[in-house]
Amino acid sequence: MGSDNNNFSIAIIGSGPIGLECGLHALKHGYKFVIFESGDGIANNVRLWSHVRLFTPFYMNMSLLGKTLLQNVGEDNAFLTGGEYIEQYLRPVSSLLQSNIRLHHRVVSVGRYHINKFIILVENTQNGCEEYQIVDCVIDASGTYSCPNFAGPGNLPAINERALQTIIPSPITYRIPDLNYEQLAGKRIVLIGKGHSAATSAIFLGKFFALNSV
Repeated sequence: MGSDNNNFSIAIIGSGPIGLECGLHALKHGYKFVIFESGDGIANNVRLWSHVRLFTPFYMNMSLLGKTLLQNVGEDNAFLTGGEYIEQYLRPVSSLLQSNIRLHHRVVSVGRYHINKFIILVENTQNGCEEYQIVDCVIDASGTYSCPNFAGPGNLPAINERALQTIIPSPITYRIPDLNYEQLAGKRIVLIGKGHSAATSAIFLGKFFALNSV
């Protein structure tokens, strides 16, 4: 698009690692863009697992562009926690994009607008006001952390799972536990899953109950 880039508008949903990297490249190439984040700070989902150590070294979790712009970002082979990843990389990246990030803004829906554009409905979660935005491109970088699979067969809801989700505090949680969860003591826990997050949860729970059984 060359010199026409500044007339091409992009809506980026989510200010996590992917959303911020998209913002960096949009900034580099001169596009008009806005990053919509529903939370009260950047990388809202990452903050929910800030105590968890990443499975990959630092250099695999940043782009060459980000590393070049920030220069001194830390040890390439370090295995950071989610919180360290935010402070050492994501927050410095977000400072380069600050004027393009809109916190407390949740994208409710995305639709087509005429032939080559999109229309998105955005809610300001602080005051409840809604607005339309018309853009040329939408990048959904909201991730999957906030929409976990159901626990039933074929990813269907387990019997009564949806009803249990509405109870406050709900007996169902999708967060990876940490050693500060005192409410876990004396509880019977069912761990569902067989991926990295399930394995990490099993390790944390083992450590927790070992410490609290002394």
